[in-house]
Amino acid sequence: MWSTSKYLLLAAVVVCLSSCFQLYSQLSSLNISTLIHHQFKARAPPPRISFYKLSLQWPPAACHGTLSCKPPIPSDFTIHGIWPQDSNDEPIPPYNKNNPCTPKTPTPPTDLPIKLRPIEGNLTSKWPNLIDGLNLTANYQFWEYEWKTHGTCSDYPDDPLTYFDSALKLRLGIKTIVRFGRQTSWTVQQVADEVFDVLKAYPQIACNLNPSRTQKQLWEVRLCYDRPNPRQLPHILINCTNKLRVSKGKIIGICKSLSDTIFFP
Repeated sequence: MWSTSKYLLLAAVVVCLSSCFQLYSQLSSLNISTLIHHQFKARAPPPRISFYKLSLQWPPAACHGTLSCKPPIPSDFTIHGIWPQDSNDEPIPPYNKNNPCTPKTPTPPTDLPIKLRPIEGNLTSKWPNLIDGLNLTANYQFWEYEWKTHGTCSDYPDDPLTYFDSALKLRLGIKTIVRFGRQTSWTVQQVADEVFDVLKAYPQIACNLNPSRTQKQLWEVRLCYDRPNPRQLPHILINCTNKLRVSKGKIIGICKSLSDTIFFP
């Protein structure tokens, strides 16, 4: 009798140990799979550049909207930035050394005052920091931000002179963007059609609000350029994928429809 109980107890222990081992194996497999998944996700390659977006801001709207600007306020479109975009029209993220977008080491932003000296005058004129456009220190703060955010994962991560000069060449090559006069109102679609008539490519339109938040304004016209071949600068205008600002497939920003009316201050 005693011997039978002992064997039954031993069998129960074996069954329990077997079940525990199976559970441990399943948990271990799950943890390893989860770890591999997270590591793979963290190491997913950065998105590939599909095209470039040249963002041109209208200073009277920018300074009569979100910015507080010191005069003189330019009365011509100035550069906000030139941004590498992926195939979904999302900005390429800034350089991250833990998951780099390029094998090259990007030029640090602190080196820009030396690297950009040959084009400093044109940058001050065409790519000013509208908050204080005659202040070179303020301008460099703006350029350093654009470089860190967009330039370090462009096709020129170790060549800021080429990166900034590419935007200057594009801007200097455009004499007219819109032909309608100031203090007029248009729909977003009409502005896009006007730019198409002038430049033969559809832009992306960005809006802001006046200080009293009662009127939508034409803030930026963004032009899209095909990604250049090696050793070339962006130069081929293409239709922008979206006429309004879009993120993750949804319209963002002040203007939500192509029928929205916007003022050109």
